[in-house]
Amino acid sequence: MEKKTFFKDNHDQFIHFLLHAASKVDPLHLEYFNFSGRVIALALMHKVQVGIVFDRVFFLQLAGRDISLEDIRDADPCLYSSCKQILEMDSDFIDSDALGLTFVREVEELGTRKVVELYPGGKSIVVNSKNREEYVKLLIDHQFVKSILEQVSHFAQGFGHILCNTGLQKFFFQSLELEDLDSMLYGSETTICVNDWKAHTEYNGYKETDPQIFWFWKVSACRILLLLFSLALISIF
Repeated sequence: MEKKTFFKDNHDQFIHFLLHAASKVDPLHLEYFNFSGRVIALALMHKVQVGIVFDRVFFLQLAGRDISLEDIRDADPCLYSSCKQILEMDSDFIDSDALGLTFVREVEELGTRKVVELYPGGKSIVVNSKNREEYVKLLIDHQFVKSILEQVSHFAQGFGHILCNTGLQKFFFQSLELEDLDSMLYGSETTICVNDWKAHTEYNGYKETDPQIFWFWKVSACRILLLLFSLALISIF
């Protein structure tokens, strides 16, 4: 079983934690997500960086927040671009049914494609200028919420179990900004200025001109990664 069936990779410098609907092909996938939730909770509890970041969509799901079109920009650039074009398209053009869109979504399971209705009777509902916003909303909701509802739920249960209260996990994520969580899980790429650090240092029992202090700053300037590690600002994985 390839790891891509469990998590999606956004193909940038970070490893993004974004659940994959195809994970359900593995009969143990829900147990894996429960276990993943426990691991992440333990890492946060013990201040251990794990070298990943949460995708915004997944973070919003755990916080119980709605997912907008702008939220999926990084998670699925192709879908984002398509939805954006539909919303900005000339009304007369889309009302002419030139796109041939209805309230359905094609999904792939076990190598086969099937059509899922986004709304009861969606196959017979044509997308037009009046209902296109609803179409985009339902499309996003199905792909990023409904299709992975069980996986997210089991991750949240595992996370909440470590907190000794499964109800606390949603409050935990609601109290944070995504950037704060990512800093705890991955670290920050903030540049550290040794001169600024030096200017704001107080010496106890030493003077700035002492040889030991001179050597310390010289080593610090050469080994800036040591400083970053000591402040837990970068991942060492």
